[in-house]
Amino acid sequence: MIRKITFLLAIPLLVFGCKKSESLTVDGNTPPDYHSVPTIKVENYVNRLFIDLLGREATNDERNSRTDYLKAEGLSMAAREKIILELQLDTTYHDGDSSYHHAYCQRIYDLSKARFLEGATDGEVGQFIGNLNFAIVVARLDGDSVAVYSYLAEKKRYEDIIHSKRRYRLGQITYADMAVPMIDNAIYDQINMGSFNFVNAAFDDLFTRKPTQEEFNRSYDVIDKNLPRDIFGLTASNKREFLIAMTTTSEFYEAQIRWEYYLLLQREASTQEVINLFNNYSKTKNLAAVQLAILKTDEYAQFLR
Repeated sequence: MIRKITFLLAIPLLVFGCKKSESLTVDGNTPPDYHSVPTIKVENYVNRLFIDLLGREATNDERNSRTDYLKAEGLSMAAREKIILELQLDTTYHDGDSSYHHAYCQRIYDLSKARFLEGATDGEVGQFIGNLNFAIVVARLDGDSVAVYSYLAEKKRYEDIIHSKRRYRLGQITYADMAVPMIDNAIYDQINMGSFNFVNAAFDDLFTRKPTQEEFNRSYDVIDKNLPRDIFGLTASNKREFLIAMTTTSEFYEAQIRWEYYLLLQREASTQEVINLFNNYSKTKNLAAVQLAILKTDEYAQFLR
């Protein structure tokens, strides 16, 4: 069972434009009958997309315009994709959001902090940075270059958390790259005190499972003793190298697919569902595409219930 689900995730997107509605086929080549879907269900779908992707409800105008668009397009998959992609990618200015893309990346960032750091605010992270700035000044005055180097390295770990939001928005890093600084910091260490707890928590948070005894032993040597060990095919001798090895393995991408299914549909993904998305996700590292595949389904939309 996936651990620490204490928040709601959702992710939708809309792009307007006239496009011929598509005909979907299911078992027996019988197209789904969407004509009987009540307007309230379509409105709920739109609103749920806004909540899951942007972290807020749609305004009346946003809800009504997208509902009308979906109905005009026969609730086609192409129409659903346009809405979801707009919410994920549109950089047009919107009052209160800056842009949908900005709000979407903020949502990913906030959910990541909730997942790894129990919702620590940027203000709390900034306080650590401020304390370290003061410590750096004192160490320099004392001529303690070793302490200065140590404090600067620790400060960068916190700055990497804050900067990951902008870097993700600009496409400079992937979600895996965002996950690394979320774990490589003293806040995560305080939540999961000690090397024993850190190793188990990292496996649980990144793979949604506990390590095998062999995996634990090698990981513990890296985290507690800084000994070089093979971690999923890469040599790691410190915490950052350990986390990079963890987030570049295929298991990380499989686990992330399962995580998204649980967050968006509140159920475990089937083996076939993981297979359907794994190859593309592991190659492109495009988390938005994983979300798109889930958010456009009838199961998420609840159109055929």
